[in-house]
Amino acid sequence: MRDLAIRLENRPGALAELGEALGRAGVSIEGGGAFVVQGQGIAHFLFADGAAARRALEAAGIEVLADRAVLTQRLDQARPGQLGRLARAMADAGVNIEVVYSDHDNRLIVVADDHERGRAVSQAWMSGGSGRGPVREHEYRPHLEWTGNTGRGTISARDYSRDHEIRCGEKPPIAGSSDPCFRGDRTRWNPEELLVASLAACHQLWYLHLCADAGIVVTAYEDDPLGFMREEADGSGRFVRVVLRPTATLARGSDADQALALHAKAHEKCFIARSVNFPVDIEPRIV
Repeated sequence: MRDLAIRLENRPGALAELGEALGRAGVSIEGGGAFVVQGQGIAHFLFADGAAARRALEAAGIEVLADRAVLTQRLDQARPGQLGRLARAMADAGVNIEVVYSDHDNRLIVVADDHERGRAVSQAWMSGGSGRGPVREHEYRPHLEWTGNTGRGTISARDYSRDHEIRCGEKPPIAGSSDPCFRGDRTRWNPEELLVASLAACHQLWYLHLCADAGIVVTAYEDDPLGFMREEADGSGRFVRVVLRPTATLARGSDADQALALHAKAHEKCFIARSVNFPVDIEPRIV
């Protein structure tokens, strides 16, 4: 989900032109608002596909001032003071909230000056900091064993295999290695592939659950995700982006627009996507 800051002329029809441009491009607004500040129109709108929204607006001659990631939070509306407590937690962490509004699913949308620090506060809040009651914790205990000792151990970087096995209980083992460009075995899974696959699998499971709850019948689902990792000059590296590209096939009579929109909600729920510090974008397709 992306927040686009948009400059609008302060005149009749400016907002209509924005809505028409998005409509022609098939782009929906998920939340936000528009205001006149010192004689100038400024809008902040939320989009599941910020890039598509930006292309549509700029093609219509509408200026996009910023395209930023958002934090989403569901407040307990029965508890007065929730916004104040969340904002105080952000302030105590040195995070400045620059934009705040609600989306169409009644979630709080926040744009912060420090997205990663704000995300940490938001995750802590959702893990129990809001005082909404007991929080369940789950433990996962796989076992990893290096199987690549060729007889000389790690006497040099060339003298051992990167092969290993990942086991958990009675499940079949996963044969792992490193990326072939790091002296790995291309026939085995590497950690980078497993991370990207984990993001895709978590999104899939949430999406199917949400579709079932919404009465949308999915008959097939597949994804060809892309992960982008940047390697630094000193050999270190980090993921900078993952793009999920799921295709969901629906039974006749299912609401395709709602099915497409549920990808954004699945992304907000996904345990793995909420745990990584790089953007995970969704490019969904409905059949």
